Amino acid sequence: MATAAPKTPSPEIRSQIVASATKFFSRFGFHKTTMEEIARNIHKAKGLIYYYFRSKEELFNEVLRAELQAVKDELLVIVRSPDDAIHKITEYIRTRYELLNRAVNYHETLKADFFEKYHFVKDVRDDFDAFEQEQLTRIIREGSEDGYLQLRSIEPTVNVAMMIIKSIDIPLFLQDKYAEYEQTIVELLTMITRSFQNQRKE
Repeated sequence: MATAAPKTPSPEIRSQIVASATKFFSRFGFHKTTMEEIARNIHKAKGLIYYYFRSKEELFNEVLRAELQAVKDELLVIVRSPDDAIHKITEYIRTRYELLNRAVNYHETLKADFFEKYHFVKDVRDDFDAFEQEQLTRIIREGSEDGYLQLRSIEPTVNVAMMIIKSIDIPLFLQDKYAEYEQTIVELLTMITRSFQNQRKE
């Protein structure tokens, strides 16, 4: 028997829908997942799903937003820590790759950049980029003020850092190279950290 749409939205039902969608999108991807499967998994009618989300695209956006919010929350712990800026930026980069390696819906949007544009995720992706820009600016400014970094201008430095950091998302996640290069990334970051620390001592 079909479940009638509630008179007022229920946060609990909305959460159930998002949890179910996360399960299916993460396992089968956007195109192979159907709204029927998502609804059936929580014993609801497909029509009820559309009461909360106007389309599969909107629901995928919500799943992606939640996935990236979890990444943001963990990265903010690093940014707000009392550690020095060089330790923060190396830990930020290491943790970023570790967390995004598990963010399979984010991976799908990277794949879509090559094969099929997911225009409907642009706002969520742009929001995550803006978040990263803001956090890297904060860390690099701290490093400049503390004397770890000698910079002519912070903004170009942040822009180049963003380009470098994001440039290996494709090989790490889509080509499944993260496990192969994880230790190398840690070693490189450790080397950079020691280099800046030694420069400051001098």
